[in-house]
Amino acid sequence: MPCCNPITSAPLQNDIAGRVCPTDYHIDDQAFSGEAEHVCDVLYVVGGLYGNPFALEAIDQLIADERARAAEAGTADIEIATVFNGDMHWFDKTAENFASIEKAAAKYTLLIGNVEAELRRESPIGVGCGCAYPACVDDETVARSNKIHSMLFDELSDRPELKQPLEGRPSTTTVAVAGRKVGITHGDEHMVGGWNCSREELSEPERQRKLDAFLAENDLDALATTHTCSAAAIALDHGLVINNGAAGLPNFAGQHFGLVIRIAETPYPDALFGAQRDGLFVEAVPLRYDQDSFVKWFDKLWPEGSPAEISYRRRIVSGPADCVEKALLGGFKQLKR
Repeated sequence: MPCCNPITSAPLQNDIAGRVCPTDYHIDDQAFSGEAEHVCDVLYVVGGLYGNPFALEAIDQLIADERARAAEAGTADIEIATVFNGDMHWFDKTAENFASIEKAAAKYTLLIGNVEAELRRESPIGVGCGCAYPACVDDETVARSNKIHSMLFDELSDRPELKQPLEGRPSTTTVAVAGRKVGITHGDEHMVGGWNCSREELSEPERQRKLDAFLAENDLDALATTHTCSAAAIALDHGLVINNGAAGLPNFAGQHFGLVIRIAETPYPDALFGAQRDGLFVEAVPLRYDQDSFVKWFDKLWPEGSPAEISYRRRIVSGPADCVEKALLGGFKQLKR
């Protein structure tokens, strides 16, 4: 079963780099309790941007389009909140690209993912990229991920002013959307790099029972996560759980767009899948970035034989061998509006 085993902050052996979560990934038991930290009418949750600058431009356009629709409907004063819930960086590779992403996203609410958690350290502690990959992921893939991360880490090592915005960046937040409370984090409710909101874990009845109890205990109507790079969604007795997979990468075969989460009292006209609970729509929305420009940008940074090219280029060009139906674990449905 995928899990994160707490470890000390001392340097570790290379054979577990990328396989475990350090103790400072632990999320406080009270992180989701109490009143919501933010209030809005429409919430967007953006996870796994992966340094894709064209996906970030698409987010800006998505928000602008939301405001335009509200204005047309006579509700121009609605409050729109946008939360980036981690792994905003990955393919950016250079200090200049990193800084550009940080600057462009600074107007939004930013949470930490494992990528940022490891980038902000003064020196590596042996956990590699911090992805905490489960045993089903082969060692070669893990090694490439560690290499991708280390290249950006090395680029930033003598640029502490660029890493400074990562200091103190939180791992969770809560948002009241039209009076309903939504919890947001990167991995799962216990660990920044946790895999317990993966599709495989969410399919397990015992996991569903524990997660439903967590939603009830914290008065959460929805929980939004990312991290696993595969979308998943399930309706439980006390709330809706959705993992968007990736905003900066294709999520399904033959498609060239990422996914973001939109939560509001109104449905989105182009949502891919979603569910409604007590008048609240929780939906996965396509993020239609400039695919041609992204591929050209990626190829320039990551030539043939580089770790990112080997691990990701096929997915970027053709999408993964996956389909929407596999992401829907109960209570959510594919939408054709």
